[in-house]
Order: sequence, then structure tokens, then C-alpha cells
Amino acid sequence: MYVEFSHRSELLHETVQTITDLELQVRDLAMGPETPLRFTCSVSGCAADRFARVAGDDPSVAEVKQLDCRKLRRLYWIKAVSGTVDQHAYESAIDSGAVYLQSRRAEDRWVTSMNFPDQHSFQEFQRRIDEAGMTIEPTLVRAGQYRLSGGATNLTEKQEAVLTAAIECGYFQIPREGSLDQVAADLGISRQAASERLRRAMGSLARAAVNSGSE
Repeated sequence: MYVEFSHRSELLHETVQTITDLELQVRDLAMGPETPLRFTCSVSGCAADRFARVAGDDPSVAEVKQLDCRKLRRLYWIKAVSGTVDQHAYESAIDSGAVYLQSRRAEDRWVTSMNFPDQHSFQEFQRRIDEAGMTIEPTLVRAGQYRLSGGATNLTEKQEAVLTAAIECGYFQIPREGSLDQVAADLGISRQAASERLRRAMGSLARAAVNSGSE
């Protein structure tokens, strides 16, 4: 069961309040019995060069290290202070059998994606994090799906459908076997709608690929 939910977070709270135009993605979340949360954070935006300095003064951050600096984004390793609500939430996720995928900053909230074994495990996770003091709002629930890349691509259901139709008809084959008209016909939409959805979907995939580490 794949779930995306929005929530507020103690982690990097003062940083995102200070630098409002940052684009952030958190991945590789981990912790140990004696160690607070650690994660990698992908940072882009006009003020990305200020991130390390501001995050270093953030009361939720114990340590920050820059891993690399590329044209479109910078990558940091961050160790959080212990005892945050986010740490309790991650512990609850592990105990519920969930697998963390990623979090991304969306306006004034975070959107986190996880896989859960079933609906019961997700409900148990909700109960425990509510007790810990974190309120979440599910924004996308896909029963019967288990994703490896999470919401990194941020594809909508319609965009997934148009990509699937394009793949199945051979639109991406070389030489091309299917046409945009065929994709539109398979979905019962206009050629223009199919073209727009396909471009948006490809744009999301391209942004996700660049943000995940390729130049």
C-alpha cells in the first residue's frame, strides 16, 4: 500500500521559515538505538547557497555536511537533534512495518511518501503518531501498489495513465510504432489533452531524474 501524506515538521523548521524559496527533498532517512535521525537533503532554489549556514543554526539540526554541489542542486548530510516528534514518527513507521521513501517541501508543509504492508498497518501508524503529537493528512492512497521510488516523480493518476498507454502502444519505441492519436483514443480523450498530459508527465520524470543526482 503506497501512501503520501502532508504534515508539519520540527526538522529544518526555522530554516524553511528563514529561506522561503528553497526546494527541498529528504531521502535516506535512518536512525539507530543510540543515534537520532540522519538523512540526506537535496536543496535547490535561488538561495540554496545560504542553506548550510542557516541550517547549521537551526535548533533541530545537530550537524550538517555538504556532500556535493552541482549546477541544479546541492546535497547535504544532516543529523537531527534527538527527541523530535519526527523521530517518534519514524520509529512508529518502522514498528508498523512501513518503508520510508522520501519527503519534499510543498508550500508551508511537507509531503512524505511511504509504503505500508496493508491498511491496518497504516492505521496503526496514524494512531501512534497522533499520540506522539503529529497530525497527518493523507493526500494519495494507492491500495495494491508498492513503489520503489516514492513520489519523487509526483505523477498524477492521469499522467501515469497516459505514460502507460504510450508505452503499451509503442509511442516511445525507436522507430516509433504508436501515435499520439492512438494514445488519446486508448484513453478516450482529445489529442491535445493527451499531448499536454504526456508533456507534464515527462517534465516530472525529467525533474525527478535531475534531482536524484544526474547532471
